[in-house]
Amino acid sequence: MKRIALAAALAACAGAAFAQQPPSSEVPVHNCGAKPEYPGRLVMSSEMRRRAFDRELRSYSDCMKAYVESRKKAADANMAAGNAAIEEYNSVVKKIKEEEEAASGK
Repeated sequence: MKRIALAAALAACAGAAFAQQPPSSEVPVHNCGAKPEYPGRLVMSSEMRRRAFDRELRSYSDCMKAYVESRKKAADANMAAGNAAIEEYNSVVKKIKEEEEAASGK
């Protein structure tokens, strides 16, 4: 009988947890534009073209680094939310188990 009550309580908690989940969303892709392409050795001999290529590459690199950093922050936030959910679940189950044991006189 105790196990049935515990299973029912766990099912109720799990149902509430799943009901709180926001709809799944796609992971955003970077918006850094076209990948810079090396223009070739002959073109790079032009100082003006070399500087332009360096600017393109630096801009692309900065954008990609910012994108990766934002994805890392999102991943860290997701991990923290998952860990908080695990802690909440464990405390609820522990409390129910303690109450069940107290009610049974153990």
